[in-house]
Amino acid sequence: MPTVRPLLLLAVTGCMAHGLPVDESVEAIAPAAPKAAELPSQMRVVEFNTHMERGEKIVDAIQRDPALRDADVIILEEVHRSNLGCSGACEVGKALGFYSVYAPGMANGDGDDGVAIVSRAPITSSQVIELPHYDVHINSGRRIALAATIDRAGVANTRTTPCDTAEPTSRPITIYAVHLENRITVAQRRTQMEPVLALAAKQTTPVIIAGDFNTSPFTWIAHVIPIPTGTQDDKLEADVRAHGFQTPVVASGPTSRFFGMKLDAIYTRGLRTTDFATARANDLSDHLAMWAIIE
Repeated sequence: MPTVRPLLLLAVTGCMAHGLPVDESVEAIAPAAPKAAELPSQMRVVEFNTHMERGEKIVDAIQRDPALRDADVIILEEVHRSNLGCSGACEVGKALGFYSVYAPGMANGDGDDGVAIVSRAPITSSQVIELPHYDVHINSGRRIALAATIDRAGVANTRTTPCDTAEPTSRPITIYAVHLENRITVAQRRTQMEPVLALAAKQTTPVIIAGDFNTSPFTWIAHVIPIPTGTQDDKLEADVRAHGFQTPVVASGPTSRFFGMKLDAIYTRGLRTTDFATARANDLSDHLAMWAIIE
């Protein structure tokens, strides 16, 4: 008991719930000299929980890893922004000459944390999706997802003959960045994921849903005490497939550096995944990065 009591006190007093960010609006950044590159027919998509690291460290981790440095679309979670400055995703976009959108989910320290999407091709719109809230007592906070439309064509194509009318040729794709709560049950995880799946079902574009889904191998008593019961990832994957999505990275192996947990995933609709794996990303985070080649 003498050792348990201090731990319980720390859990109650040392990890308070996070409040709302000062500014909940989406940070949308376009490069100063946009390349407006068309996404290739085989695009490299990266999913990465960056563990609130500074933007320059994220850039360094991406550029040092051969599996990540040629990314076309990067989906990020636990992105930090200090004092309403440039978020970690904003710094990645500026360094790579990419477009970026960042949505703050909760206040944390000197700023806020959230999810983000960074893209080689233009991001034409974005939308924040509020997810059902669960008070998990420790490190609890608002959970959101971020949807973004990317124009795969990059630069609008125009006709060049004098009599032709210049008309843009758009080839949109919809990307969702998702970060689900950690210490919740299988049923609660499905409920928290439902707003994303419901909105994605209405899209007529190809869709990618990627994120940290926190599918740990535990059931949590009162959101605090872990009971090993086997993975949650297979349960969520079955639900995603029931909504018409493919789960192409089921054989990725662990994406966490602890206990061999598979917490991250990429789901698709209207696209084909030809290759995938995890990457160390310069050991930046407690998560491994995940990459996939998607047609």
